[in-house]
Formats: sequence, structure tokens, C-alpha cells
Amino acid sequence: MQSITKSLGHKTTINQMLNQGIRTLGKNLLWLASAQFSGRIVRLGASVITARLLTPEIFGQVAITLTLFELICTPTRRITSAALIRMNDADFTDNLASANVINFSACIIAFLLMSLISFPLAYYYQDTQLILPILFVASSYLLLPFGMLYATVNLRNNNMRKVASANLWQTVGDGILTAILALSGFGLWAIIIPKVVMVFVWIYLHKNGNPLPTFTQKTSLQNIKSLLNFSLPVSSSDLINTLRQSIDYLVIGYFMGVEALGVYFFAYNVSLGISLGLVQSFGTAFYSHLCTNESNESNNQASAQQKFRNSVLAITAITAPIIILQTTLAPLYVPFVYGEQWLSTDAISVFIFLCLSGLVRPMAEAASQLLLANGHSRLNFKLNLSITAILTLVISIASQFSLTTVALSVMVTYLIIMPWLCWYSSRISFQQSAVSNS
Repeated sequence: MQSITKSLGHKTTINQMLNQGIRTLGKNLLWLASAQFSGRIVRLGASVITARLLTPEIFGQVAITLTLFELICTPTRRITSAALIRMNDADFTDNLASANVINFSACIIAFLLMSLISFPLAYYYQDTQLILPILFVASSYLLLPFGMLYATVNLRNNNMRKVASANLWQTVGDGILTAILALSGFGLWAIIIPKVVMVFVWIYLHKNGNPLPTFTQKTSLQNIKSLLNFSLPVSSSDLINTLRQSIDYLVIGYFMGVEALGVYFFAYNVSLGISLGLVQSFGTAFYSHLCTNESNESNNQASAQQKFRNSVLAITAITAPIIILQTTLAPLYVPFVYGEQWLSTDAISVFIFLCLSGLVRPMAEAASQLLLANGHSRLNFKLNLSITAILTLVISIASQFSLTTVALSVMVTYLIIMPWLCWYSSRISFQQSAVSNS
């Protein structure tokens, strides 16, 4: 009788922890999603203005600049935070000085790399106007280290309200400044300048009322090696994940030229802007949620699987109605809102197919964060590398036909691969939990 009572009590405790964990994740996701949604509304207004004032060729130049920035920036974002978030308080403070050195070193390298790439890239596209925007955007790397540790503290403490606030005002400021500059005739620079200026806002909001713990140890080679041993595979996985999401830009620009890339870039951002923002917010909250659970809750396989399923269902339930509504209304509101000039391009059909591909993108984000939280960073890297290779092949073939064919191919590939990736990642992660518990 005692054993039955104890078992029932254990199950009740697990259910309580499960419900508490889901509520915490839901609250964090709500903060981040609200910020993303509000910011995207402002950015939508800015995109209406820029779509009517700027040409597809300028959108192509923007796509090249921002894609290059995103690819180089991605490995720096979690170069130390992925490891620091998982640490206990003592280890965290011991590693802060070393993490700070890594952050500055990584960002300086990123600045130099992007600056060097600007010249051969401009030569390849025979467009010297690309050099200055690329160099200007690269300068933002030199600002990022001043806020990276503060952002890590907020993520580690699950202070998603502060994280959401920083993201919101950065996005709102970006959208408003872009609209003002576009109306003032700044052309390409209307989109480029805000990307750097708003980094100051991001730094200020993460630092405000968020003092760093005192560095208890000086920089040490041992701590640097320990941080990099964990974080480099994570950063590599993030890079491949970003490359997977951007590979269509690179291939289209190579095979079809800057103008076609501009049309695709416009359709991609208009169709997936809101839903991808929500997915990225989910990934941020989900990783911190998984790491917190790992240290504070029972590592019960059944509860872990339930949390994973509930989390994926929650983000899908949020994004799916938005995507379906966008897809249904696309033929009406794209030309009405953004201008009749986009009717002469493939923008609407590309818009619809890319929208539909967004239905399964949350699965890929959930799968990656689950693998990383369970120590499978190398497997995550290999899986994303394989998917990127498949997408590159598919898009390269489709680029020989039309932009519509490219978007259709991307949609079909995502609809097939992403559900499988989600299933396989959960199988690997929860099998490991079962073995370690037995």
C-alpha cells in the first residue's frame, strides 16, 4: 500500500513539474511572440513603403548584404552563451572573464572576414556599390560584445520579458527608421543603416538594470578551451542551420542574378517574416527551458517527451493560422498593399509556396534545440549539413526553370524532411534518456 501511495505521489509530482514547465515556457514564449508580432507589424508598414519605392535590383543588393551578415554573425551569437546557460552559479561566474575574451575575439574576426569578402563579392556581381554597405553592416560586429554577456544573463535567468523588450524595440526602431530613410530617398541605405544603429538599442536594453556578476576568476586558457569545446559544435550547427535557411538566396543569386534574387527576397520576407519571427522566439525560449529542466526537474522520459510534444504543438498552433490566412489572401493583398509592379513578377506564387513551407519550420527549430540541449551538437550539425546539401541540389535544379519552381521545390522538400527530422531527433534524445535512467 505504501509503495502504491509513493508511486502515485511520484506521478503527481512529475505532472505538477510538467505543468509548471509548460506554463513557464508558455509565458516566456508569450513575451517573445508578442514582441516579435508587434515588431513585425511595424516592419510590415516599413516593407509596404520600401516595396513601393525600391526596385527588385535594390532588394537583391540588400539580400546579398544581409545574407552575408547573417551567415557570419550566426556562429558568434552563442559562441559562449550556449555553454554558460547550462552552468551552475559558481561555474558561471568563474567563466565570465574567459567568455568575454572569446566574445570580443569572435566578433573582431567576424568583422575582418566580412570586410575581406566584400571585395571579391562585389567583383563577382560586377557591382562596386555593394562594398560600402557590406563594410558598414560589418561594423556592427564590433558593437555586439558589449551586450552579449548581459543577454546571456537574461536568457540564463529565463528573463524573457527583458529579452522580448530588447527584440521588440530593436525591431520597431529598425522599421520606423527604415520607413523614414526610404521616404527621404536613401535607397539601399534606408534598409542598411538601421541594422547598425539599432544594435545600440539592443545593448542598452539588455544592460539596463541587469548588472553582471563580479568576475571571480581571470581569463584562463583552460576555461577558454572548455567553453569552446562545448560552444563550437553549437555555433557550427547554428551556422549550418542559417545556411540551410539562406541557401535559396545564394543559389538564386548565382544562377538567376540580382534582380530575380530581389523578387525572391521580397516574397520570402513578406510571406515568412511573422511566422519565422515566432519560430525564432520559440527556439530561444525552448533551449533555455530545456536547460533549466535538465538541472531542476526529474529527468523522466515520459514527462520529457510530453513537454516536447506539447511545445511543438503550441508553436504550430500559433503559426499555422497565420500562415493559412496569409496564403488564402495573398492574391488580394500582395498587389494591393505592396503595389501593382509586383504582379509582373513571380512574387505572388513564390509568396504562396514559401508561406506553406512555414507550416513545418517550427518542427526543425524544435528538433535542433532538443538535440543541442541533450548534448547532440555534432549530430545536429551533421543533420543540418545533410539537409542543406539536399536543398542546394534541389534549388540548383529548380533554378534552371523559374522562381516559382524554386519556391515549389523548397515547399515540397520542407514538407517531407522536417517532420522526419522532428521525429528522428526526439527518438535519439529520448532513447538516450531511457538508457541513462535504466
